[in-house]
Amino acid sequence: MKHRNRIIAAVLLVAVAAAAFLALGRKPEPAPPAQQGRASATAIAVSVEAATVASVRDSLSVVAEVDAWRDVDLHAETSGIVRKVRVEVGQRLKAGETLFNIDDEVAASALRKARVNRELAYRDFERYERLHKEGAVSASSFEAMRLKFADAEADLVAARRRLDDTAIKAPFAGVVTSRLVEVGDLVQPGAKVANMVDLSKLRIRSSIPEKQVSLVAEGMPVKVTTDVWPGKIFEARVLSVSAKSSRDHTYAVESVMANPTKTPFRAGMFARTAFVGKQPRQALLIPRQALVGSASDAAVFVVRDGKAKLTKLVAGAEYGTRIEVLQGLAPGDKVVVSGQSDLDDGSPVIVAEPETAR
Repeated sequence: MKHRNRIIAAVLLVAVAAAAFLALGRKPEPAPPAQQGRASATAIAVSVEAATVASVRDSLSVVAEVDAWRDVDLHAETSGIVRKVRVEVGQRLKAGETLFNIDDEVAASALRKARVNRELAYRDFERYERLHKEGAVSASSFEAMRLKFADAEADLVAARRRLDDTAIKAPFAGVVTSRLVEVGDLVQPGAKVANMVDLSKLRIRSSIPEKQVSLVAEGMPVKVTTDVWPGKIFEARVLSVSAKSSRDHTYAVESVMANPTKTPFRAGMFARTAFVGKQPRQALLIPRQALVGSASDAAVFVVRDGKAKLTKLVAGAEYGTRIEVLQGLAPGDKVVVSGQSDLDDGSPVIVAEPETAR
């Protein structure tokens, strides 16, 4: 019985030893194909589009401000009490119409006196001229009388001007926008009394960035729109382009436009000006969404040999959803338009359809 138990124990021991030997010598089984793919997949799925050359027409749209063709402050040219006020704010005037009358009693008296003095001087001049021809007076006496007459004429002109200055008149046809004096106010020379604007034509003032100022030239047509008259497009023309930029590197562009009678503009309104080039040209374009960073410091990822290369470029004008490339790319270069957020310079990529890109 004991002998039998020893045999069974020996068989069991040999079986355990054989199992252990087989377990140690067995090679690990390969991972399933799906697990192998996940372990080795480091390429990033992206969508790309090729840089293409297309025909474009240069255009630029900026916010503008509407100014009156003429906008002037009216000032008193003489001192005195305001006796009459003939206008109200918003009133339309013709050129030469009177706005205010300043007390003219002293000026009118001085004019009458100047006329009398001029008449007396003229009579003396005529008498001396006749006597000089007869040789009865010397040349020096005649010259002195001639100068006296000229002085009297000058005094008459000055007196007439001082009387005219008591009536403050409209320098052009326009609208009164402010009135600063009332009857009984004392005014002094140089005192501001009113403001007038001429809205028969309009000045449309725009500020153009230095990168795009070359697109604008004197005489080119401008399309003007405003929220005040939605759906309406008005025609203007560039009057001048500033030769000097402001501190923010923009250039003042002034356009002129006739003020429509049915849809009138008012000074101070905001508008939008669209400058459109006359001739189309060829430009290298890429989608705007391909840019990494701002347009002023632009870069894109270009796919070459299965890798994404971060490439600096110089961006130009925008045309809808596309932007012009002035430097840095060539036609046919494939730029990443989706999936850039996961990329670094040199990252391996897989070109996929846009919907499968990360």
